[in-house]
This record gives sequence, C-alpha cells and structure tokens, in this order.
Amino acid sequence: MFSFDYEKVGQARDIVAVVLHGNLDESNCHYLLDCVEEEILEGRTKLILDCGRLEYVSSMGLGMLVRVNSRMKKLGGDVKLAAVQGTVAQILSVVGLNRLFQMYPTVTDAIAAHGG
Repeated sequence: MFSFDYEKVGQARDIVAVVLHGNLDESNCHYLLDCVEEEILEGRTKLILDCGRLEYVSSMGLGMLVRVNSRMKKLGGDVKLAAVQGTVAQILSVVGLNRLFQMYPTVTDAIAAHGG
C-alpha cells in the first residue's frame, strides 16, 4: 500500500514537502510523479521528499525519483530527501542515489537547507 500527503512549508510557503507512506513501486510511482509535476508547473522548484514512513522502493520507484530530480534541476530547482532510513536507505546506497540526492535527518533540516 502506498499513499502520500503534501503541503507547502517554509517561511515563504515556497517549498513542497511530500510525505511518502508504504511502498513506492510501479503501481503508484506515476501518480506521484503527476502530482509533483503539477507543483512544478505552478512554479515551485523546491521539493522535499519525506521518506520517514516509506518502507520500500522498487526499481520503478527509483527511476521516478531520478526523473523528478532531473526535471527540477532543469528548472533550476532542487530535491532533498529527509528521514531516509532502514531498507530505503540501503537501497539508495546500493544503487548510488545517496550521491545524487542531498539527504537530511529531518524535514526541518531539509527546509533549512532550502533556505526556508
């Protein structure tokens, strides 16, 4: 099962924080990508993916993370990961995505890193 919530955070409310729950895989990663792209189209270029409640990421989910990051970079934006732990942290490390993304222990730390 997978779900997510998102809200605008930071002092200027210009950072989108997405809280991921459950397993990010081929059955749901496109829906998440579509929702994130709506925020991008509205001009928001600061994104935090809160992985504290994420239990698993499949190869399709990893691909989605890379696509979101690539699109944000093209717009001059940035994606930060927060609260990555357990199996998800191991998967990101094994495939080398821990070098692609800036990771923070908490959402508050990621907000601060975005200047919020």
